Amino acid sequence: MNWFSLNNIGLFLDIIGVLLVWKFGIPNDIRPKGESFLLIERGNKEDIQKTKTYKIWQTVGLILLIFGFALQLIGNIIK
Repeated sequence: MNWFSLNNIGLFLDIIGVLLVWKFGIPNDIRPKGESFLLIERGNKEDIQKTKTYKIWQTVGLILLIFGFALQLIGNIIK
């Protein structure tokens, strides 16, 4: 059995992608624009940065999922 087949690599990328999406799904306590419960003139810079970081890791997770599924599909076609 070849451990480095396209199906196995794709499955591994899918697992990593799901973990990233699970971990970095934007929680309810973060506001996308950084505002607090009391409206103030400026947003909370920490929440804004945290939201940006989470969106980056969410995107990476989704890309890994799509790429992983594509590799599995190619692996099944090439067989």
